[in-house]
Amino acid sequence: MLSRSKEFFDQLALKALELFGIGGTHMPELIQLSENITYLVLRNTGESDYVLRLCRPGYHTLEELESELIWIDEVRSETNLVAAEPFYGTNNERIQHVDTQDGIFKALLFEFLPGSPPGSESVQETIREFELLGIVAAQLHKQSKNRNIRKPLARFTWDFDTTIGGSPIWGKWQDANGITSSQEELLAIAVSIIKSRLEKYGKTKENYGLIHADLRFANLIVERGIIKVIDFDDSGYSWYMYDFAASISFIEHLPEAPQYIEAFKKGYRTEHELKAEDEDMVETFIMLRRLQLLAWLTSHSDSGPVEELANGFLEGTVELAKGFIKSQKP
Repeated sequence: MLSRSKEFFDQLALKALELFGIGGTHMPELIQLSENITYLVLRNTGESDYVLRLCRPGYHTLEELESELIWIDEVRSETNLVAAEPFYGTNNERIQHVDTQDGIFKALLFEFLPGSPPGSESVQETIREFELLGIVAAQLHKQSKNRNIRKPLARFTWDFDTTIGGSPIWGKWQDANGITSSQEELLAIAVSIIKSRLEKYGKTKENYGLIHADLRFANLIVERGIIKVIDFDDSGYSWYMYDFAASISFIEHLPEAPQYIEAFKKGYRTEHELKAEDEDMVETFIMLRRLQLLAWLTSHSDSGPVEELANGFLEGTVELAKGFIKSQKP
């Protein structure tokens, strides 16, 4: 699907913008070709810019996308966080449909949030930024727990089965490119430990609910101390501690990673209680997320960032699994 030419997606984006009533002179700029196709729409000086998201056919249903927008509305109105406002099309709907020979692409248009994502070459500055990320997670989790009394939203479930178990949404980690039998055997031991620990941990209204599920620096914008959250595309039902693991995706192997997790916890505690039994599960979720990403890199080989991220990822996952197995008990 994403092997299509840039020109194909450019024309698709122009058609979608017409449905939102901003066609014509507003030329979109491709900024990401991954799970979705994302464009920055630059407008005239003094006018607000937009971000256009074109969704892969078959990835999310209409109800799931509507549920995502409902949660964004709630976060915008019920927390101190800033989330991008979704806009309506000319038909008074926030989700537009563009028919192509490859299927129907669903399109969403959001306001562009000025600012810059966290990310520094300084370890100390990165530690401070992880504290900020912990604050964001805590605010989202408080809102999620408060909405548990409402009607559940139609979103993915990110549990053991759908991440690294029998029905993984992003594919099987066992299919990783270049994996050897000995590596698979070692990773299977880690998976067994994860499954056992999750069964003991259980799912309760205190540890499980609606989460962002991709709460990384790439999805956080900071402007003059104001926290802004973007990309709720993977939001779904999972353990709250999954967001801890997602925050450190692709850098779990760095020697500074433990300091970043401690900083995340510190920020989190300023907004929300962190129980000992929850904190004890963070390493388990980091290992689960790493294995899930191993599958994602394999099943999304046509996505933009995969080639760079995949370099050495399998070997790094094996090394993490060795440490995890030594430190955890089934």
